[in-house]
Amino acid sequence: MPKSAKDLLEFWEELKTKLFKTSRPKSALMINEACEKGFFFLEKTSNDQRKKHIKPSESFINEFNNYIETLKHLSF
Repeated sequence: MPKSAKDLLEFWEELKTKLFKTSRPKSALMINEACEKGFFFLEKTSNDQRKKHIKPSESFINEFNNYIETLKHLSF
């Protein structure tokens, strides 16, 4: 996994646990909606097919990187 994808995945996991302190059903709905819109995809583990890892899509990584570059070039 590219470093940027790994960093983005860690960012998402932290965001999910700290900001979205909601019920599991609500969290599942939000994750499913993000997957439907192409931001993320779910990857099953080889050991336990019930567990899924949330991974960012390539388009989301590119959009995020472009956003960061834009922020770097802003001057106030």
